[in-house]
Amino acid sequence: MLGIVLVYALCFAAIKAGLQFAPPLTFAGLRALIAGVALLGVLRLRGEPLLPARALWPGILALAFTATTLTFGAMFLSPGRTGAGIASVLGNMQALFTVALAAVFIGEALTRGKAIALVLGLLGVTLIAYPAIATADAYSISGAALALGASGSAAVSNVVAKRMNLKSALLGVAAWQLLVGSVPLFALAAWTERGANIVLNFEFTVLLLFLALAGTALLNTAWYWLLQFDDVSRLSLFFMLTPAFGLFLAALIFGETIGRVEIAGAGIIVIGIGILSHEAAKSQRTPLSSTS
Repeated sequence: MLGIVLVYALCFAAIKAGLQFAPPLTFAGLRALIAGVALLGVLRLRGEPLLPARALWPGILALAFTATTLTFGAMFLSPGRTGAGIASVLGNMQALFTVALAAVFIGEALTRGKAIALVLGLLGVTLIAYPAIATADAYSISGAALALGASGSAAVSNVVAKRMNLKSALLGVAAWQLLVGSVPLFALAAWTERGANIVLNFEFTVLLLFLALAGTALLNTAWYWLLQFDDVSRLSLFFMLTPAFGLFLAALIFGETIGRVEIAGAGIIVIGIGILSHEAAKSQRTPLSSTS
């Protein structure tokens, strides 16, 4: 999860850097398309069926709409309207929505560790986001709203993926939700981004391949695999760390200023995740001790 969180934070910086070379919806569609094709290539190399079972397609279509079309669309539109730091903060609030949705639709319990991590995470995110939101204009606020929308749609997709019985079909589901979800992105791009040019230089190619292969194909597969073994609400809380990573990456790459309030917020998030990890480790040790 720490590896996933770090790469996710890098993705926001990569999106911000790549938007100078391509319009957002086209950029998002290319990311999803390349990632989906790469996963189909892996399936072919492994000699596995390229098409998932018919019973999985309702879930695939739901994932395509929520995890790819809505999440990627909002995620790529938001950094151009606000800072990469604030986009990373609000774009990774999915833990808040996921905990609530998982409790209602999956019946996952809100444990003490989850509750503490959620409260501390929200407090930390608020501290990180406050300086940017307090000085934002209407255009920046629209970017923040889009980033928050990306969090909401990502949370819905998390619950959908958890409810699906992926198992051996994991790669196929990940591939086709990306391919199907890229179609509306390209359709919207053709409607709203007519005349916009793509600068297909070395820098943009590297950014696009990183986002598609490492930031999408690899991480989506790893995420769906992890969902088979733990509560989606517990795993999603780790995404609270993404704003902390994203904040420092935005400062390092784009020179965005980090104040004491933001640093305090990042520290509070880390404490919350530490408490959550301790609870998870303790619960894993309990069966062993009782058995012995």
